[in-house]
Amino acid sequence: MIRQIIAIILKELKVLWLDREALALLFAMPIFFILVMSFALEGVFEAGSKGHPIEILVVHQKGCRLADQAIADLKRMEGLSLIETYEGVPLTSEKAEHLIAKGVYPLALIFPEDYTEQILRNSTDPQKEKAIVYLISDPAMNLQLLATVKGAIQGTIERQVLLVKVLERLKQMFGKLGGEGEEFDKLPGDAHISRSGKGGVNFIHTFPKGYSVVRRPTATEQNVPAYTIFGVFFIVLTLASSFLQEKRDGTFQRILAAPLYKGALLIGKLLPYYLVNLIQIGLMFCISVIVFGIKLGSFPALACVSLALAAAANGLGLLVAALGKTEPQVNGLSVLLAITLSALGGMMVPTFVMPYWMKMLSLMTPHAWALTGYHDIIIRGLGVRDILTETFVLLGFASTFFLIALWRFRFHH
Repeated sequence: MIRQIIAIILKELKVLWLDREALALLFAMPIFFILVMSFALEGVFEAGSKGHPIEILVVHQKGCRLADQAIADLKRMEGLSLIETYEGVPLTSEKAEHLIAKGVYPLALIFPEDYTEQILRNSTDPQKEKAIVYLISDPAMNLQLLATVKGAIQGTIERQVLLVKVLERLKQMFGKLGGEGEEFDKLPGDAHISRSGKGGVNFIHTFPKGYSVVRRPTATEQNVPAYTIFGVFFIVLTLASSFLQEKRDGTFQRILAAPLYKGALLIGKLLPYYLVNLIQIGLMFCISVIVFGIKLGSFPALACVSLALAAAANGLGLLVAALGKTEPQVNGLSVLLAITLSALGGMMVPTFVMPYWMKMLSLMTPHAWALTGYHDIIIRGLGVRDILTETFVLLGFASTFFLIALWRFRFHH
């Protein structure tokens, strides 16, 4: 019996070794997944730390003493990185909003030009209009992280304003605090003052112009698009397995015996899977609307991204069918691509907490572009014109996958 068991073991090992590509995929899949998720998740736990600071664009007028002092105080805070220029040019409000709208940066802090004068006027006369400081954020930014950053910025600014009010009141009472403005250069960054008063600044959190966002997005509105994309790309396994079965059974050879173009055969084979993908997407969004009350935004824009997304998923499925020679190879490669590309594209971990090099790498996946498109529509409230870039990039992925697959595809096993 022991010899029989040993013989069976040796036979199975030989079978495994014959399909070395499939064997390699069994090891590659967990390795790739561990590497991608480990690098990506570093940002989740380190976001806002010294090694992984939150980048914030800052717009202010040079020489505005109180704004300069507030920025200096914020720069001393660990976990925040304040950016005052872009490509060597000082930031303007319009440029900062544009960079946030494009997803380059998540936050912008904007001080008014007469910030110092407004603070001083309100300090001496509380009836005067308060200074307004704007914090502009991407609507898709993680709420917990946003709340932490917003609290830190607001606390620092309000503390400084209250300190100015105290100094101005003392100056009015005693007139012995020196020349005008000198005290502002000496404001201690670590001074502690109670914030029980109303303060002399209005801190307003808003979104870039053009976004029809009138409320904070829900977790469902952020997660549903990601899980929809994740599910759509599982068509790769079903599609590739079907093509492999057709090759194995000789169905393609028999069909091509008739006067039929190979391209027509592939299109006819792919269209049902394309339709299945569209039904998947529609069903997932319908359930989200019925169960969670999600607001989908522009339907034409949603249709554009969905049509391009389904094309990219089918193209990838055909590519796997062209590259895989055996069922284990097709299964392993399909699962590897489905999970790894989803993790890299921001389905499992938001791209804004990833290291910079991973953010750039995520742009090489159709998942990241599809997610940006859906977030533009559902969360940012944008329309067809605003998601054309994402749509054309997805179609570019689809075309690339199809062309490579057609080049490598063989109709016999």
